[in-house]
Amino acid sequence: MSTLTETPAERIAGDLALAIHQQLIRPGERLPSQSKLMASYGVAMGTASAALGKLAAAGLIRTVPGSGTYAVRPNPFEPNPVLDVLAAATLCRTLAAHSFGPDSAPVLEIGGGDADTSGDREGPLTRRVDVSALEGIDRHVLRWMSEALLSAARRLVAHGPCEGDTHVIETARAILRDGGRRPDGQEPIALHGGPTPADEHVVLRIWPERAAPADPDGPPF
Repeated sequence: MSTLTETPAERIAGDLALAIHQQLIRPGERLPSQSKLMASYGVAMGTASAALGKLAAAGLIRTVPGSGTYAVRPNPFEPNPVLDVLAAATLCRTLAAHSFGPDSAPVLEIGGGDADTSGDREGPLTRRVDVSALEGIDRHVLRWMSEALLSAARRLVAHGPCEGDTHVIETARAILRDGGRRPDGQEPIALHGGPTPADEHVVLRIWPERAAPADPDGPPF
C-alpha cells in the first residue's frame, strides 16, 4: 500500500516494514542486501541505504557488522509507534473477518510468530486482547480502520513520528491496550498516560462524540 507522494526510499522502507510485520521477513532473518534492493527497485545505492536507515530508526531492523541486516523480534510489550500502529491495523483486520460463537469470549491474540534467532530475545511473544468493545463496530468500518492504520504506519516509517501523528498513535494504543476491556489479571499492552479506568469504553475513548445523541442526518457510525 504505497502512496503517490512516497519517495523511492520511503516506498522501499514501507514495503519492508509491512513484510517484517506480516513475517514475510521472519524475526531474525536477514534482509535483502542493498545490491538486491537496488536491482529489485531500480534505485541507486544511496536510496537503498536511506530506506534501511528509516527501518533502523523505526526499530525494525539491526545491522551486524560483517554479517548483514536482520529483522528484529517485535515485542508487543514495549511501546513502539510503528509497531503499535501496525499491530492495531492487524487486530482490526482480523476482527473484521472473525466470528465469535455464542459461548466463546471475544478475545484475540496479537503478536506471536517464531522465536528470534538473532539472539535478542527467545520464544514467541503474544498478548490476548479482549475486543468486546470493538466487536460491535461494522466490519466495513473495521477494514477501513485497518487500511488507514497501515497507511499511517508507512508514513511513520518514512518520516518518523511528528506532532500531527499523536492522535493516530494514541488511537492504535487504545485499541491494543485492551480493545475495550482486558481479560482479568492482564496488564495493558502499552503502558502510557497512567492507569485506564476500568469502565472506560475504547470506542468512546477514540470517538468521544459517540457519547452524544446520534445526528439523524450524520454518518451511520
